[in-house]
Amino acid sequence: MAFKRKEIIGKKSVGSRLKAERKKRGISLEEAEEATKVRSKYLEAIETGRWQEFPSRIYVLGYVRRYGEYLGFNPDKIVSEFKEEFGENDFGLRLKGEKKFIDHIVITPRLIAGVLAAIIVGGIVSYVAISANNLSKPPTIEITSPKELTTNQKEIVIEGKTSKTAIVEINNQIIPVDDQGNFSQKTALMEGVNQFEIKAKNRLGKEQAKTLEILYNPNK
Repeated sequence: MAFKRKEIIGKKSVGSRLKAERKKRGISLEEAEEATKVRSKYLEAIETGRWQEFPSRIYVLGYVRRYGEYLGFNPDKIVSEFKEEFGENDFGLRLKGEKKFIDHIVITPRLIAGVLAAIIVGGIVSYVAISANNLSKPPTIEITSPKELTTNQKEIVIEGKTSKTAIVEINNQIIPVDDQGNFSQKTALMEGVNQFEIKAKNRLGKEQAKTLEILYNPNK
C-alpha cells in the first residue's frame, strides 16, 4: 500500500528515531521481534519507511505503538507523531484483499446427518483427549471467541476452553476457569492491532500458549 510522507523540516522520521534508539540500546531486530511479538520484517519496514509491506496503515498504528513502547517511547505520543508525519486521510481504509462474502446454506437431510455425525465424533474425540490428559502433558486450550479478527467495537470478550484444573492467563493476568474448563474475559481494545497471549498451565508448570491478534478499526 502506498503512503505519502509529510516532510517535517528539522525533525527525524518516527522510523529513523525508533531505529536509532534500538541501535543505541544494542538490540537486534531478532531480539525486538521476540520481545514485541512483531515480525522483524515489519519492524525493519517501520524503521526504513517501507510502508508497502503493510496491507494498511491501521496495522502500522498497532505495530508502531508496540515497538515505540518497547523502546521506551510514550506509545500515545509516538503514534500521534506518526499520524502527523503521514496524515490520517486513509486510516479507515479496509485491509488489502479483504472481501465480504454472503454464505448461502441449504439445509438438507444429508447436511443434518453430517452435522450430527460431526458433533458425535467431536464429542468422542474430546472425551478421549480429556481422559488421556495428565500432568505430564500441557493442558489443551481452545479459543472459541472472538471469531472475527477485525472489529469496530471498543471492547471484546475473549472466551475459550481448557482443562478444568488448568490455570489460564491472558497477557499474564490470571483468568477464572469454571468446573467445565470454560473461561471468559472482557477487555478494551486500542486502535490498531491488539495482541493477546493466552496460556494454560497445569500444576507442574507445563503450559500451552496461543496468540490472538485483533485489529480494532473504529472507522470500519
